[in-house]
Amino acid sequence: MRALLITFFISTSAFGQGILKYSTLYTSIYGGSTMEAQKEYFVSQDGDVMDVTIENPFDYRYTFGIRRVARYDYEKRQNPFYDGHNQSTTSLYATVGAVEGFEYLAQYDRGRQQGNDYISQRYFLRYLAKGWMVKAEVFNQGLVNLNYSQIETRLRKHIGSLDFSIGIAGRQHQAYGYNPIENYLQRNAWWDLAHEYGYKDVPYDIDFDLDGVVDNFDWYWCDINDVKVADTDGDFRQYIYGGIVNDYNQARLDEVGILGSLSAIAGVDYYYYSEDFWFHGWSSIMPWHTHIIGDHMFSYEQFADELENTNHFIDGQWIDYNFGGVFGYKIGLKWGIFAEGEYMKYWDKEVFEITAGINYQFR
Repeated sequence: MRALLITFFISTSAFGQGILKYSTLYTSIYGGSTMEAQKEYFVSQDGDVMDVTIENPFDYRYTFGIRRVARYDYEKRQNPFYDGHNQSTTSLYATVGAVEGFEYLAQYDRGRQQGNDYISQRYFLRYLAKGWMVKAEVFNQGLVNLNYSQIETRLRKHIGSLDFSIGIAGRQHQAYGYNPIENYLQRNAWWDLAHEYGYKDVPYDIDFDLDGVVDNFDWYWCDINDVKVADTDGDFRQYIYGGIVNDYNQARLDEVGILGSLSAIAGVDYYYYSEDFWFHGWSSIMPWHTHIIGDHMFSYEQFADELENTNHFIDGQWIDYNFGGVFGYKIGLKWGIFAEGEYMKYWDKEVFEITAGINYQFR
């Protein structure tokens, strides 16, 4: 699906100005110093004091993309469509767009935050008609490891300020809910995995009061090049073992491969606008799912009942949903308040953002 969407965006010029009209290419770059970490020190068994504070490199982010997304009334500008990256909008996540016809977005972000490198991508294509809609999307939020492709089709019914929709959605995704290290540790000791990755532990005795009697014992650890990386088991688990677990989990997830599911989907949008007050709210819910692609043993239904943060009402089923809204109210000629936010819960992943504030306009 990702390849199909990328092909669409590259080939839009073949359709002439109709599909490209009001669309905008954009790019941006950001760089800044990272937050200074609190100092941490490590004292070795030999009494050496070492500064082990993690010094994160600078934060950065660069973005480029193309989009053709229509504005709502509360997002008034001279141009009815967005024409730059900095004019972001939470309403992009709404089920129903502001105009009928095609809207699209293709955006690629790469960056680093607090020492963590990430890639985020979103490819979005929606066609809205009077009584139906179809949407294809690739969503990759690198900061929370939420990555899926989705295509959906819905019937719509517009009643006053409400827009109801119902249909089906197909998604491709990785094996969410499956944590390989948990299965590994049920059958093996934790240090077995470290040995598999080339680390070696060496036992030693500890004589606390130097009276020639062994009071305790521990292990120091060396990497594959025989370089000491930790003086104790505790230090190894705290500073080194987490990276081993991440590598192991990713390798096992890659072996599982891509999974696919088919879900029922329903939504409702509400839109009201006046010069002094506006509210735009939306929500979608996927309450039923069936596995259709990949190894069924790793489908999310195998894990949903065991996860504490999963809503479910039938064994092997769960509820995925997202909702959001934009609110604004003008108080007299100068004051105004606003709020906007979005919350998404898909599988065992959560993504949310919220903004609120007060405006005062000098006249």
